[in-house]
Amino acid sequence: MEVSASSFPYLQDDECSHLLGLFQDMDSAPSGFEFEGFGNDTNTKKRSRKEEEDVNGSNKAASGDILATLLVLDEEAKQQQEHHQWGFESNREESLLEANHKERARTMDSYYYNQLQQETDVSRPKRQRTADIASGSGSVPNHRRLWVKERTTDWWDRVSRPDFPEEEFRREFRMSRPTFDLICEELDATVTKKNTMLRDAIPAPKRVAVCVWRLATGAPLRHVSERFGLGISTCHKLVIEVCRAIHDVMMPRYLYWPSDSEIRWTKERFESAHKIPNVVGSIYTTHVPIIAPKVHVAAYLNKRHTERSQKTTYSITVQGVVNAEGNFTDVCIGNPGSLSDDRILDKSSLSQQRAARGMLRDGWIVGNGGFPLTDWLLVPYARSNLTWTQHGFNESVGGIQRVAKEAFERLKGRWACLQKMTEVKLLDLPYVLGACCVLHNVCEMRKEEMAPELRFEVFDDVTVPENNIRSAAASSARDQISHNLLHRGLAGTGTL
Repeated sequence: MEVSASSFPYLQDDECSHLLGLFQDMDSAPSGFEFEGFGNDTNTKKRSRKEEEDVNGSNKAASGDILATLLVLDEEAKQQQEHHQWGFESNREESLLEANHKERARTMDSYYYNQLQQETDVSRPKRQRTADIASGSGSVPNHRRLWVKERTTDWWDRVSRPDFPEEEFRREFRMSRPTFDLICEELDATVTKKNTMLRDAIPAPKRVAVCVWRLATGAPLRHVSERFGLGISTCHKLVIEVCRAIHDVMMPRYLYWPSDSEIRWTKERFESAHKIPNVVGSIYTTHVPIIAPKVHVAAYLNKRHTERSQKTTYSITVQGVVNAEGNFTDVCIGNPGSLSDDRILDKSSLSQQRAARGMLRDGWIVGNGGFPLTDWLLVPYARSNLTWTQHGFNESVGGIQRVAKEAFERLKGRWACLQKMTEVKLLDLPYVLGACCVLHNVCEMRKEEMAPELRFEVFDDVTVPENNIRSAAASSARDQISHNLLHRGLAGTGTL
């Protein structure tokens, strides 16, 4: 019988060697082996075969008992080892649970401590909190608590440097750097925001630059975001905020009805150039394309542009009066594109306020054939068969009308956002258009030159109103002006 140690892997080495020794002793014992005290006679006879079989049977039974004992011991050792291993795993899990519990407790303690610190800061006076922060004793986080996407600002960093070429700056913003600095100075108190614990505020010059560059180029907000390193929604918000600031702060200073002295100067300029006396301004109406609105769609449908281009067009109108230099003195913005020029005029403050108060009694505003003839609005003759006198008058009126049309061409050429459909909401669009008119006046007053390639040709259909003569006195005054132009040699040579 041969037994190896590998049959009992869970027993110790000394136990296995002791048991293996017992088996070897049993195998090597002689057949006549007897225990002491039972057979010491020298003439001992051989055991009979039956006795040997009994001995062999008893040996086998003893070996069976030993094997059974070994199996029991091996099973107990196996169970002890498994119990020890399970205890090790349990201890490790217990340590992990304890570590997680301590980490959660530390996090909660930190959270409630910060909450308590903020409540304590709020309860203190603002001046004391500011002093604590300035001295370094206040609780100010050293890192941002909001995730912010990193964007490159290389382009704006390069443009904002003083050594940036003037020509490139003018090409990007449609104005010189001194004019841009003037606008930033005018809007600084309104658009500047304070820094917060979460992030630093965007500087005022960058806010103004986002708006001006967007208006000048008409680029999508995605491109504005890439240029200035800001989010798309942030760029849209900045454009609206700065346009509102321009409308509220700069419009009263740069777009206003002229004073008496300015009106006298305007009359002299128009009369010396076009020979018609008492002209205080030239009026024109243009359309700005928009995306189809969700409500009152038919009101914004521009039928004349749709018929000409064979493409459905929606628009909003800008009606403005300019002086002899092409600066806006009055604007009416926001009327639907389906309205004619005379209906827009009736809704404007120029007709309902200034004309009604008698402010236009001593002067003429010159319009095209889409406006009616009134006591203060002078328009050309709309007949098919005109006399030489009427031809001469229409030529002089056309020269005055070109002043307003060219002003609108410079307006749309300088601010390309007016040339294409915009995604600005209808409620915010009047502020954007008003800001463009104000910035146009700023550039015109500072003699900002516009590149020839930026010129934009304005083409707006003229519809003669049904009641194109609303004042008999105005009709007689127009005939007298045309008579003087011809018989005093003031009419242009183009009519002869």
